[in-house]
Amino acid sequence: MTLLCVSAMGTFVSQGLLYPALPLYLHDVLGTSLGTAGLIMSSQSISAVVARPWSGRRLDTKGRKPFLVFGPLLTLGTAIGLLTLKTELAVLVLRMLQGVANAMFYGAATATVADVAPPEKRATFLARYSLFFYLGFAIGPAIAEALIVNVGFDAVWWTVIGASAFGAALALLLPETGTRNPDAAKLPLMSRLFHPDAVGPGIPYFCAGIGWTAIGAFLALYARHIGMGNSGWLFAALSATVIVTRSLSGNMADRVGRRAVAVPCSLACAVGLGILAAFPVPVMAFVGVMLFAAGYAGLFPTMLAMVVDKAPPAERGQAMGSFNMFFDVGAPLGGFATGRLVDVSGYGAGFGTMAAIGAVGSLLLIFRVTDNGLPFRRRPVA
Repeated sequence: MTLLCVSAMGTFVSQGLLYPALPLYLHDVLGTSLGTAGLIMSSQSISAVVARPWSGRRLDTKGRKPFLVFGPLLTLGTAIGLLTLKTELAVLVLRMLQGVANAMFYGAATATVADVAPPEKRATFLARYSLFFYLGFAIGPAIAEALIVNVGFDAVWWTVIGASAFGAALALLLPETGTRNPDAAKLPLMSRLFHPDAVGPGIPYFCAGIGWTAIGAFLALYARHIGMGNSGWLFAALSATVIVTRSLSGNMADRVGRRAVAVPCSLACAVGLGILAAFPVPVMAFVGVMLFAAGYAGLFPTMLAMVVDKAPPAERGQAMGSFNMFFDVGAPLGGFATGRLVDVSGYGAGFGTMAAIGAVGSLLLIFRVTDNGLPFRRRPVA
């Protein structure tokens, strides 16, 4: 578990470096509009939607380790591409390859954690592992902002190469935890895309994930819009809040139940986005970002634990891939819609719309979702 988390740290730092660097590079260097920049940033989710059913099935039939190694190596390759291919089209293609890399590594890593976690501590283990994502998300943007100001964008791409190589090298030392089960490949296509055990938790996660994409894609530009200079402190506040909250939420979800934690977390996401929309000043930006971060920190491991609770071990990789695909479907919608709304009506309209969608997810959790998800019946294995 420790080696996996350290390996993940390198991979997640490389992803964190790209969050502020790519939209600034597109807007400031290539002259891309905000709407197009948002679409390019979230295009990784389009490719991840395609990759997750394929990688999820192979996680169950071939094992976890190959994807733990190849995912960071693919991210490394895209950073080499950013050093040499300096056009909007090239950035779009490379961002989509980053989505494939993320689908491979993240699916394999979360499945590995679920493999080794005791059932009574499942949410706790998932929460602890995901802390390293947010450590990377805190460190990466801060490093990227400093490199952009003092050195330039190429220095960011070189740092992505180094962090990805570190993650891949450590992944080579990890043991295989999955059970190779050829029968897992027999699930029907629609069950691999929208696994029955992932649908209930996945829909509210979709509603919150749209807001996460809006913040990830536009926080750097929003910070400059409200006179902050750069977004480093906002990203650090977001990640610090996630780290503190997530260290508590997993244990709480194991003790009091999944839904009891998920509902207030979902509401916090919606309210945080609403604050960003209504109060575009630095102090309230910190309040909105931290409130959203606290909600999202508790929501993700809790909802993912719901999926693992229900899914048979032989279908775990596919169920978890399906759950993450709800985020992947929402991400390009959130990134593009937020960018277009900001272009036309400003950040209030962009973040406000994402807050309204988050509120819909909260209502679904309150009225429709139980600890076992929505009342969809499982389809039998073919």
